[in-house]
Amino acid sequence: MLAGLLLAVLGPLLLLLPCGLLYFLFRRAGLGGRLGLSPVNARLLHLAAAAGLVFGVVLASYLPGRLEYERLCQALAEPRIHDRARVEGFFLDDLTASSFGQRYLGEEGFAWFETHDIYKRGQFVRYGRAGDKVVNEPVSVLQARHTVKSGVEVRPDGIHVARTAITEREGGRLLAEAHSVTYHGGPLGMVLGVHGMSHCPNPITPEGSRQFDLYYHLVREVLGSGNRP
Repeated sequence: MLAGLLLAVLGPLLLLLPCGLLYFLFRRAGLGGRLGLSPVNARLLHLAAAAGLVFGVVLASYLPGRLEYERLCQALAEPRIHDRARVEGFFLDDLTASSFGQRYLGEEGFAWFETHDIYKRGQFVRYGRAGDKVVNEPVSVLQARHTVKSGVEVRPDGIHVARTAITEREGGRLLAEAHSVTYHGGPLGMVLGVHGMSHCPNPITPEGSRQFDLYYHLVREVLGSGNRP
């Protein structure tokens, strides 16, 4: 875990290795001397050529995904709400329903949600609160009239698009949807680490903060009519 954290933060330092190798090769080949440069200027040329070549490769690997990321952010960052309802619970179609999904009972103020039983394929459970505790029980017939579906689509170039959609269970009419886009830096993202990552909506900016809050609290805003605590 520590190694992964160090790589995420200090990964760009690994680029010094190919820079050093190229510098050695250029010096060994006598590139500066062939151009009639002094030893000092030759070393500067070798260093600049090595750094420029490595930078060019990194930029060529990073830029296409970054441009696609910008396009997706332009199209998807703003949540779309078409209709609202006020309900006590819903069906949560999410792989993390039994863990992170519990925030809907406390933080978001819903009374219950139904979801797939992770231990029994094809069966369902209902989560609710009993005092300060979250409890669950099997259900044979779903009561929820709305579905909240969350998932992540992995796209080329290291782009992940998370989507939350709220629909009516009967007929599938879309009430709302919101997205979060993450760019991991392209093919060399592991080396670039956190320095190559980008997210939208970006809560650092006022507009991004508004969009992110609406994305995170979309279910409360739509199925709680925005009135829940």
